[in-house]
Amino acid sequence: MPLHSRRVLLLLASSLSLQRTLAELQLKSNFGANQEFPSDHRGDEDNVSPPLSWTGAPKHTESFVLIVDSDGKGAKDGGEKPTHWLVYDIPKDVRELREELSGAGASDVARLGMKDDAGQAPVVVDPMGAIDGWVDPEVQAMEKMIHGAIDLSFDERNRAKEGKTSFGGTYYTGPTHDGSITFKLYALNGRLELPRGATKEEVVQAMKGKVVGKATLTALVG
Repeated sequence: MPLHSRRVLLLLASSLSLQRTLAELQLKSNFGANQEFPSDHRGDEDNVSPPLSWTGAPKHTESFVLIVDSDGKGAKDGGEKPTHWLVYDIPKDVRELREELSGAGASDVARLGMKDDAGQAPVVVDPMGAIDGWVDPEVQAMEKMIHGAIDLSFDERNRAKEGKTSFGGTYYTGPTHDGSITFKLYALNGRLELPRGATKEEVVQAMKGKVVGKATLTALVG
């Protein structure tokens, strides 16, 4: 077989492999593709984020990015499609975003992937470990070790972050005008390492060369 023909076949095989990889990731919510967007998640109703879950993350996934845009109106800056939610550096082991995770001026996104007990009340190893101000060194060392394991999940570098939306905040803001809204989930082979509050342009730029999978889910707003 001529060298040129072999190169063409290799390129085709590589392209098909990439397409299969990109098609593996699937995104689901409490609405189906091209179905009506639930009113609870509209900006003029409860204004809270919908539940999202996904399967089929590619093998080399290290983080996820979620970008939510609509073709409706209502953004302060006008012009481009409004961005309703922007989440990046979602930990690679996370497979769902619970309902009401973000929105109505509040957010719990930073806790994604953390241990259930992270940030809770101090662990009591031995109630008799401290008497009259004296602390048993062994108990103190054990508590330090336990808290150290818990605090690892509080490392800012490992936290998911929200970027700026078209509405001035860094949390979910639902659509208020008729049209459609699209949730785009990207699997990345690395983290973006951007600070909280990055713009969509900064996130998209940082994603270049890192995307290994993508899934989209569109709903109708009416």
